Amino acid sequence: MPDSNFNEDLNNEAKLAEHLDKIYSTILNPNGYTIERLKDLNLQHKGIDLILSNSNKSFYVDEKAQLDYLNTSLPTFAFELSYLKQGRWQKGWLYDKTKETDIYFLITNIHLNRDGGAKELSRIKITGVYRDKLISLLQKKGLTESKLFHIEKELRQSGKHGRYQLQQLNSKTEGILYFSKNNKSEQPINLVLKLNWLVKENVGKIIVQK
Repeated sequence: MPDSNFNEDLNNEAKLAEHLDKIYSTILNPNGYTIERLKDLNLQHKGIDLILSNSNKSFYVDEKAQLDYLNTSLPTFAFELSYLKQGRWQKGWLYDKTKETDIYFLITNIHLNRDGGAKELSRIKITGVYRDKLISLLQKKGLTESKLFHIEKELRQSGKHGRYQLQQLNSKTEGILYFSKNNKSEQPINLVLKLNWLVKENVGKIIVQK
């Protein structure tokens, strides 16, 4: 269940970022990577929270954390196709051409240790997913950008809240669409994908699981 005290106890995303930076330095630095957290809002709006670098190349990283599902272990992650902003349709971050993201750091299984005073992270999972590889995988499955948005348009016009099974994906092992019409003001339509499937297809890699 969502934890309504998270803002007070972990100072929301800022506090989470502190924990993540400690994890990154422990896991990534020994493997030859450096990581820089950016505070420039313009860059963040372009989907760049971090710059991950090795001796050969740098990658733009967008952190996506399941802060609405604390103390819950979900096997999926929601990739945003579209949403409404003040009642007007907007393209979601997955296919937004203004985003310069190379890699998503999908932060899931965020568990808090409630022993003692302030809450601390006790469990977390971080899966790195290459944006281009993900889009290529979907294309190979027959889900091109135009196909997905054709389905998205039909789904939004139908006005039906909830799960929508895609013929191109196995709903049990790969993914579905989900229209949050009744429970979120922005009414997003998300492509909800199984993280294990993305790892199996070499689109993603588990960076941290503890």
